[in-house]
Amino acid sequence: MSDTVGAVHTSAVGASTDLVKHLLLGAQATSAALTAIGARHDLTVDEWLILDALDSADGIAMSAISQQTLASGASLTRAVDRLVTSSLVYRAPSAVDRRKVEVRISALGRERHAAMRSEVQALDLALRSILAADADSVTAALAQVVADTAR
Repeated sequence: MSDTVGAVHTSAVGASTDLVKHLLLGAQATSAALTAIGARHDLTVDEWLILDALDSADGIAMSAISQQTLASGASLTRAVDRLVTSSLVYRAPSAVDRRKVEVRISALGRERHAAMRSEVQALDLALRSILAADADSVTAALAQVVADTAR
């Protein structure tokens, strides 16, 4: 993504920075709301993202979690360690390659994720109501930004 952003920036000298500013401020506001929801469930935003990634998988490698959450190595390891300590996830040998370790969500982790899901869904609906008809296209565009960043 950085190559694309750099190319756009150099060809659009004097262009507005409103999109970047509002994306950052919107992300901070959304993160603050999710932090408040997570606090009620004793989860950080990173921990919720990890549980969310694992909720739809049958165990995934740390590298795949990193790609899905954009968490860096050390902070991802700390977050997974906290989730292991809380018995929300566990590490297990890969079913495909026994030399590798996967992270799997526990029953307690699924319960905690489900308990938080309704509040996160309410936040999602509130954001969608603000975006109205543009919600799906904005979601798709942001997903593309995340995918490009994860490469």
